[in-house]
Amino acid sequence: MSERLATKRVLVTGGGSGICLAIVRRFIDEGATVSVCDLNPESRTQVESLGARFDVVDVADVAAVEGWVQREITALGGVDVVVAGAGYELVAKAGDLTVEQWDHQMAVMLRGPFVTFRAALPAMVEAGRGGSLIALSSQVAFAGITGYTAYAPAKRGLIGLVRVLAIDYAQYGIRVNAVCPGPTDTPMIQRQLDAAPDPAALLRTWQDATLLGRLGQPDEIASGAVYLASDESGYVTGSALMIDGGYTVR
Repeated sequence: MSERLATKRVLVTGGGSGICLAIVRRFIDEGATVSVCDLNPESRTQVESLGARFDVVDVADVAAVEGWVQREITALGGVDVVVAGAGYELVAKAGDLTVEQWDHQMAVMLRGPFVTFRAALPAMVEAGRGGSLIALSSQVAFAGITGYTAYAPAKRGLIGLVRVLAIDYAQYGIRVNAVCPGPTDTPMIQRQLDAAPDPAALLRTWQDATLLGRLGQPDEIASGAVYLASDESGYVTGSALMIDGGYTVR
């Protein structure tokens, strides 16, 4: 690898699996120092084997997120990049979705990134080194999909959060962007396939929804995150980087 992130100190939420685990792997390959949190303690061995720090944190718990961010900033000697990627699938039409389920999805996938970014920003501003905040949004922020009643609004909310933070923190050289993956071959997708009455039909539906006719690979999404974290994207802020195989073109 080119070590494009050799000077970067990075925090990643939800880094124990799927796209965010691929981001952690790529960031380390590119020379970054990385701290990861995830809700699943079983992720520790794999994450630490890559060379990252690991802690179990529920991003719906505000105090836990704030404490983790501050501990890791101290441990790393600062922070240059924050990737907010913790999330989970919840597929239910409005009539079958409880208010409690809605609130929890928002707490994890919209409030969680806000709290994570807010906790890191004072140290980034004080350091005066600029930096990059990256939210893991989705193609469903721009194209609705059946049953994603809470998931899609949470991902769309991240686009609004990114744009406002980009405006408010540009004066400090802090860039704020979103990565928007399309259907990607991850454990989250696999769980939905396993639960489907006809997994092959559902897989074909996802594949056919893209121009490229296939699922994305986690490393393909991670490449976009590497770009946004690196100095190569120094003129990019307030953007939603679509890595969706052409899903939103249709």
